[in-house]
Amino acid sequence: MLISIHKQSSGLIVISKTQKFTYTFNDQNNKKFYRLSLRYDKMLTTAMTFYPTKCCSFAKLFKTTLIIYTMKRIFLVLLSGLIAGLWSCNTTPESKTKQKVVTVTILPQQYLINQLAGDKFRVNVLIPEDANHETYEPTARQMVETGNSFAYFKLGLLDVEKSWLENICESNPELKVYITSTGIDLIKGDAHKHGDHSHEGGIDPHIWLSVSTMRIQAENIATSLTEIDPENKEYYLSRYNKLLLSLDSLDSEIKHIFSSAGTKSFMIFHPSLGYFARDYNLEQIPIEEEGKEPSPAYMRQLIDIAREKEITTIFISSQFNNQSAVTIAHQLNARVEEFNPSSPDWSNNMRSIAQKLAGTIKK
Repeated sequence: MLISIHKQSSGLIVISKTQKFTYTFNDQNNKKFYRLSLRYDKMLTTAMTFYPTKCCSFAKLFKTTLIIYTMKRIFLVLLSGLIAGLWSCNTTPESKTKQKVVTVTILPQQYLINQLAGDKFRVNVLIPEDANHETYEPTARQMVETGNSFAYFKLGLLDVEKSWLENICESNPELKVYITSTGIDLIKGDAHKHGDHSHEGGIDPHIWLSVSTMRIQAENIATSLTEIDPENKEYYLSRYNKLLLSLDSLDSEIKHIFSSAGTKSFMIFHPSLGYFARDYNLEQIPIEEEGKEPSPAYMRQLIDIAREKEITTIFISSQFNNQSAVTIAHQLNARVEEFNPSSPDWSNNMRSIAQKLAGTIKK
């Protein structure tokens, strides 16, 4: 692959055969530095990722046309226009830069920060509601927003977070990174090895689908917010105590939903309700076989298990290919019930999950 740079400003570019190269632009007049990082493997989808180290109208200083030649196709990327577009969407006038931004990995984390911080921070969410959190790649615009954030709150359990963080911290070494899973009793097991990728140590990452684990994350985030913004410490602690009361109330409500029965079983395509099941003494039976579509032999085994346990509903989520779950449901003459594990309305979503499970599990 040949890469050609035409520029109207001075600077130095170093291109190697690795999958990433960095262009650092030094504006001699304004004494400011800018960094442009490109990843070859993301080039065809996002073209580039731009990370400024200072807040300035970079498009006025740097005009470049990047021409990428491949063996079969020619891709012309007008970086000057792309950078200007990104920068205009992600840079605000000096009078508006006081609005603080923090970044989170998923929407349920946004729910916690909104409850704890109110309007003190604007929240940038990397993974959209309808995306698969195990394979999603953020857009260039999302990465720019993350690089401009005061802090990044990551789950600390997703492999994709590692790859993002490398680029993010490279562009903004001063970015504060907090892990919200600290202190949680994590569920481990083979059920969370997913084909060609796996979660950290085979750990179940779905810590946002449990009241008890969200309570721990709330404490971690509240502590971090007081560190980021110590002037409003009492404000955050007051909202944290209010949130705890809300979480306790929701927990009691869900326990009441399941109070009339002992251990119960439910079948689900992707095992995302492990922490929920642990909280309320339920048995989760995943259809996935080590993160893959089940084999015919395992499908027959699952059908036998479902009949034995009198399971009449199969649970799925739209972020995954659920064809095998539909096939099993057809064999059992069972219903297919869909739920959204990434709903931004977290508390009502948890309530809905409990009601769906309680209405379909055999007592």
